[in-house]
Amino acid sequence: MTEKVIELKRVVMVKAIVTEAFKQNLTKELERAVANLDTQMTQMEGQSKNYLEDLKKKGLMQKAAAFKHQLDEERARQTAARSDLLMKIEEAKRLQLGSEFVQGPLEGPVDLGIGDNLYKKVGGAEIIVKDGIVQEIRGV
Repeated sequence: MTEKVIELKRVVMVKAIVTEAFKQNLTKELERAVANLDTQMTQMEGQSKNYLEDLKKKGLMQKAAAFKHQLDEERARQTAARSDLLMKIEEAKRLQLGSEFVQGPLEGPVDLGIGDNLYKKVGGAEIIVKDGIVQEIRGV
């Protein structure tokens, strides 16, 4: 009789061991994200200003007011995102060398058969990397 096995997806957490190179790369990545956000905000401001003036010239004051409200909300959202990125840059600079930094989850398959402990099979898997090189695999 063949054993019944099912393949499930499980979350595998990727963690990086903090090195000087990791800190520099993380900081550069976050700074690039801030620069991209600044560029988007500048473009949005320029395009929005022209559109708003066009609406006012056409006498569409109600539509102009609604657009301005949307613009203000988007401006606030992007400003908050920028502040969050700047805070993450400062946190990245303060990371302790040798500590583990959670980079994020990946999905991976796992075979589950009769008699297996479901919780051990699908939970808690981690991949530990140092400067991109796998150092350890935990919880498998």
